[in-house]
Amino acid sequence: TMIPLILLSIVSKCLCLPEGHGKPLGEHNDLGTLNIEDDYTKLTPKSFYEKYVSTRTPVILRNLAKTFPAYHKWTDDYIKENFGELEVRLEAKKEKETYTPVSEIGMGRSTFKEFLARYKTDNMYCVSEVPGPMYKDLEMPAIMNCGGLGNALAEMNIWINSGGAKSIIHKDAHNQLNCLLAGSKDWIFINNSYNEWIYQAEEVDGDQGGFSLVNPEAINYITFPDFKKVPWTYSTVHAGDCLYLPPRYYHRVKSADRNFAVSFLFGTSSVFNMEGCDTTGSSVNLDKVPIQWKYPGHGVMSMGNDSPQEWKEEITRLFKESYSGTVSIDAFYNSVLRAYSHIPAVESGLQDVILGDSIMGDYISLEKIESYPIEVWKALAMAASFDPSNHPDAELYHIDEDDVQDAFKEAAKFEKLDFIKFIKIYTSLPFNGSPRMGKELFAKISSDGKTVSYEQLATTKAFTIYGKEHDRGDADMSERNNEILEKAKEDMAKSADKKTEL
Repeated sequence: TMIPLILLSIVSKCLCLPEGHGKPLGEHNDLGTLNIEDDYTKLTPKSFYEKYVSTRTPVILRNLAKTFPAYHKWTDDYIKENFGELEVRLEAKKEKETYTPVSEIGMGRSTFKEFLARYKTDNMYCVSEVPGPMYKDLEMPAIMNCGGLGNALAEMNIWINSGGAKSIIHKDAHNQLNCLLAGSKDWIFINNSYNEWIYQAEEVDGDQGGFSLVNPEAINYITFPDFKKVPWTYSTVHAGDCLYLPPRYYHRVKSADRNFAVSFLFGTSSVFNMEGCDTTGSSVNLDKVPIQWKYPGHGVMSMGNDSPQEWKEEITRLFKESYSGTVSIDAFYNSVLRAYSHIPAVESGLQDVILGDSIMGDYISLEKIESYPIEVWKALAMAASFDPSNHPDAELYHIDEDDVQDAFKEAAKFEKLDFIKFIKIYTSLPFNGSPRMGKELFAKISSDGKTVSYEQLATTKAFTIYGKEHDRGDADMSERNNEILEKAKEDMAKSADKKTEL
């Protein structure tokens, strides 16, 4: 008699659960409708801005991407043949999954050639900046090619997977035009005005990007009861369509089939000067468009970097709040640092750019701030927003120094490790390192190029680059920042020469 009573109790409790509990996102509430423009050619840059960008309203622009050369060209074979040696960033198909795909050249990074040979069978998703040589196959759409929108393009991203990819509920910092070149994607949208019911995870940049703690695969209304109040909108984007997504607008994306997409990221503001942009205009090849962050296809990426223009605006604001006239660069640095003391990574970046190279001079004023070329703000933005996953040696940030050294010492207690055994240990779990980095590590430790001994493993300094900001990473970042700052010096010198001539 007890068993039926227990079952009845369980059933009674289940009957009290909110509708949609334990089910995927999209079954908890009535869906809304998304704006769709079936004929995007009727939109001018100004009307696109006024109707959607300024009001932060998502919209699907049917068939817009069909004008891109990439829509017709970008097959796997074409990309392998024309861009096969270019490097892209990798993630697992499920966002925030702890697993990071590994290729021959690194953790979280691959050549296009290797990625396209494996992505249909392996758990890997290309989520990367578009390498510069691929710009020739893309176009800046006419609706963006004017006024403030035309000058606000921050970066270009590329997304490729074989299907089965699923994102969490998240928001991005930038305005973006996401254009699908192959396949289809299902999107669910949630206006960020419902932020209080989203249960957002605590992140440093939570006011810009961020994600919800709610699992979209099986929503738990016991743990997250207010999520029940959140309305949502659903739409499917098909090959050839572009989706405008406002900044900080929550969304969840799923793809069932193989798909390629590119995304135009343009500023985090919704205010742009669109004077003179009330005619339809024309598209232009992306090679001819000024883009704040460009990735050449090798080396350090700048995916997700802060906006240089917004750093200029922020520095100007901080100066106006505390000073008038001219002040020492040291005093100004300390006031800026106080404003960003909650972001540890920013401190070294600010120090390098504001103090280190003296590019800003010994004193600073509003006039000087206004005169600095874009490269100064790019150097500051890059130094302050470095993401280890943008680095070609990202695994050095993920693998702990003591763990990897202890594992090799344990394996070498009774016999020397030859090259094959060494690489097998390094590329196996729990480290899951890349063959390239394993080869480099072996070369640093081995004295004869054939084996490594316990004594060598115990005394080498080669492991100290793991689990922290390593010398190679610092050198690469410094080299890129130095290039940016040298360009800034040239521009400032040219500007001074012009003033002298006048």
